[in-house]
Amino acid sequence: MKRIKVLHLGYSDNYGGASIAMNRINDALSFSESIDSKIATITHSTKQDTISLNVTYFDKLWTYIRVRIAYKLVGYFQKTSNKSGRSINFFPSTVIRRLGKLEFDILHLHWIGNETIRLEDFPKIKKPIVWTFHDKWAMLGSEHTQIDESNRFIEGYSKSNKPISTRGIDIDKWTWERKKKFFSTVKIQPVVVSSWLSEETKRSFLWKNSSPEIIPNPIKVNSWELLNKEESRVVLNIPETNKVVVFGAVNGFTDQLKGYDNLEKAILYAGKLQIREKFTLLVFGDSSLKKISLAENVELMSIGKIDDLSFLNRVYCAADLVVVPSYFETFGQVAVEAISCGVPVIAFKTSGLIDIIIDNFNGFLCKPFCIKDMGEKILFALSLNWNSEAMRNNIEERFGYEHIAKKYESFYKEIMQ
Repeated sequence: MKRIKVLHLGYSDNYGGASIAMNRINDALSFSESIDSKIATITHSTKQDTISLNVTYFDKLWTYIRVRIAYKLVGYFQKTSNKSGRSINFFPSTVIRRLGKLEFDILHLHWIGNETIRLEDFPKIKKPIVWTFHDKWAMLGSEHTQIDESNRFIEGYSKSNKPISTRGIDIDKWTWERKKKFFSTVKIQPVVVSSWLSEETKRSFLWKNSSPEIIPNPIKVNSWELLNKEESRVVLNIPETNKVVVFGAVNGFTDQLKGYDNLEKAILYAGKLQIREKFTLLVFGDSSLKKISLAENVELMSIGKIDDLSFLNRVYCAADLVVVPSYFETFGQVAVEAISCGVPVIAFKTSGLIDIIIDNFNGFLCKPFCIKDMGEKILFALSLNWNSEAMRNNIEERFGYEHIAKKYESFYKEIMQ
């Protein structure tokens, strides 16, 4: 039987949640005998199996330059209160030409911001295209995320619905109009990682006639161990008697969408209700390293970015709870990782987290975005005994490598028919 050759394309294979998800999908597909799966990126990779589309010194230099030019142009010409990251994917590159020299049956796109492929080059792709949406960039303008309640992505970007807070050239509208033009010339099958993102996709102007396939991000559950909590706290120098709440996100202190401010208020509220308890708010993923007192009985300990998964495993297992206070998550990788380590998760009842957290089984969902409810749910969760093995087995059943690989195998075969 001829194996289906799938080429996964992303900006990077070693930075951010989308690259982690792409790697895990590629790894999961190794369980399928009918799929030959590889990754290609435009940035440097330390992984031998990753294909670099930047072959020459000029390619590498031009990637560095065009990303920064695009960033500067957007910031100069458009002033806005929406601080979302932005990609205009406008500058030409050799990426499409390099792709043309590779042998594959399906091009599977992942996070392609930062000028990975310019929009004008989409019609040049002659193979079937699958695109996993790891954020909302495919349906927005140049923005990767939507902080406000704007309906531009539903109505279409126009002068009449331009936000009052946006001044200068409407780069978001210009990028959206280019997407509208070039996406319509190519058949693209979207994949979404949660039921919430499926509904958002079908609401959008650009994808309202599509049928997004829901395939969650996979996780290799047996690569996460149920480590001893006391030993883990010794390694991290955290008092054994403290109540430990973990929060993890790339740039978690500064990225508004990750909701750190909500969590800090919630744990301070919990600390006031239980003044005799001592709490440690353990933060990872931000570059800031600090240990400060937030209240008499609440300490913040930030340990910075973690590249070693075995150490991340140790951090999760040191926790009594993991809290994901995001305004939205397209999926919720921190949540599935924590539960795979046998640790319950608290989050707001929103977005992709709804598909992961089961109330009173592996955590709790709180009223969006009620600080009091989150604080009370934190305390209630700390008072319960959780069945770590059952939580972990449930994640394996729903998000394990073999399960997700079978979903992709069936999906790719449909694409090829």
